[in-house]
Amino acid sequence: MRIYSITGNLSLIDIEPAIPGFAGFIGTYVIRGKTIALIDVGPSSSFLNLLQALEALSIKPDEVGYILLTHIHIDHAGGVGTAVRHLPQAKVLVQELGKKHLINPERLWEGSKKALGELAEKYGEIEPTPEERIAVVTEGNTIDLGEGMALRVLSTPGHARHHLSFLETKESRLFAGEAAGVYTGAVLRPSTPPPFDLDQALTSLDKLTGLEPASLCYGHFGCAEDAPGRLRSHKEQLKLWSETIAECWQGGAEIEEIYSEIAQSDEGLKRLENLPSEQYQRERYFVLNSIKGFMDYFSARG
Repeated sequence: MRIYSITGNLSLIDIEPAIPGFAGFIGTYVIRGKTIALIDVGPSSSFLNLLQALEALSIKPDEVGYILLTHIHIDHAGGVGTAVRHLPQAKVLVQELGKKHLINPERLWEGSKKALGELAEKYGEIEPTPEERIAVVTEGNTIDLGEGMALRVLSTPGHARHHLSFLETKESRLFAGEAAGVYTGAVLRPSTPPPFDLDQALTSLDKLTGLEPASLCYGHFGCAEDAPGRLRSHKEQLKLWSETIAECWQGGAEIEEIYSEIAQSDEGLKRLENLPSEQYQRERYFVLNSIKGFMDYFSARG
């Protein structure tokens, strides 16, 4: 577990689940206004790391007022049921489609195991979240944290139907979850696992780009400047992947062949090979899963 100070009122916790190659991959953002907010909490298996990090930041459990979920995938929200038992004042804010799965996570857990296999088990099971601890938020809602800080809620489906992003209005800092892709080891790549919707993803990127945020904070992993430029680059990357995968898919190529074709055309993907072995294996796994998301998207549209 490591803590990065982004600004005086913003920290990033590397919650570092005990999985080889997953250091510097899953983050929780801590925003300090008069009220303290967390953006995503990670899986249940790493929740103790999150608690220890809050203690290191001199934040008492009852000082956390909000947990904002970008989406309910297990690596971002699998630990939220556990979190609310330890953070007694925290209200969980989630998109409407995600609420029922937090209250009764059985389908979410079974779907996670089907999609991720052994990795889901390593992330840990999902505890239910009491309904009274959950509030639904929608496009345009604003979460006032006090001291001039507020988070504007943005609907950004594509990666998931229930995906939200949050714009911190004081410093124009955008928390984009996975709507802007995954930024790891100085490489930006798509995150498009099934079920993925390319049309929605491109529309969401246009929306975020139009806000002209000053900086961009990725769920995976860290903050970067030139947010509009990065968002535009990611849109072009999605279009490149779409064209490459569609052509290969129509030609009957297998997924490994498609991976090789993308690696030839996407300069960023080539740089993944420079990562340490365990991180490279992690990224390769998720890239293959992202290719499957495009293939399912095309298949559903004939």
